[in-house]
Amino acid sequence: MNADDRLRLIRVKIERANKHIAELEEFVLGSGVFHGKSIRLDSDAKTGKPRFDFRPFSIYEPQIPAITGDAVHNLRSALDHLAYHLVMVGTDKGEMRTEGWEKIQFPITHGADSYKSNRTAGKVQGMERKAIEAIDALKPYKGGNEPLWLLHKLDNTDKHSFILPIGEDIIICGVSLRATEPFFASIGDPETDDDVDFTYKETLVEPAVGKANAVLPTLHKLSQLVSYIVAEFRPLLE
Repeated sequence: MNADDRLRLIRVKIERANKHIAELEEFVLGSGVFHGKSIRLDSDAKTGKPRFDFRPFSIYEPQIPAITGDAVHNLRSALDHLAYHLVMVGTDKGEMRTEGWEKIQFPITHGADSYKSNRTAGKVQGMERKAIEAIDALKPYKGGNEPLWLLHKLDNTDKHSFILPIGEDIIICGVSLRATEPFFASIGDPETDDDVDFTYKETLVEPAVGKANAVLPTLHKLSQLVSYIVAEFRPLLE
């Protein structure tokens, strides 16, 4: 198997993610979201007099968080597939692997302190040294590479709850969720949608309270980032 064969197999996941993103766009920009305001009678904290409290809320089709999670998971999986092929190349060239193959993973952690111990826990064992150094250079942890950390965080969030691109009260599947409750993660729109030079160290995407369709430019840029990373590793897949 040559490098181009390996790239084609890895890109299957990115292509699937892009199909999910296109499907999501139809829902988000179509009739999948209704925005309104809830009204409740409250009392003024200072005067004690009754007043009306207006809160924004959105009603989401259940497909929206489901499709978002599918897109995120396929992008995260593409990086794990990249790691798997880097191990295959390394072991073919004589690198040793004693851990089970199921532990292979593209290492992304919540901080620099935990990164080294995390990546040495069987995740990159068997890769050539130059492949490990290339991953290290990406600084795939919070505070080093925010977009990769965000992708990892969103993938974990989707396993346990919902990913929704808002920071307000919502109704989904007939269930009311308050913005203050930790049932979902919001992802916001970067300040600009201009093309991004991935050689810069500036943050590409940040967790934030965003517009209702902020998830779309965020996912598009995460897809660009993963595609870029995979392409840059081609020489190490020979």
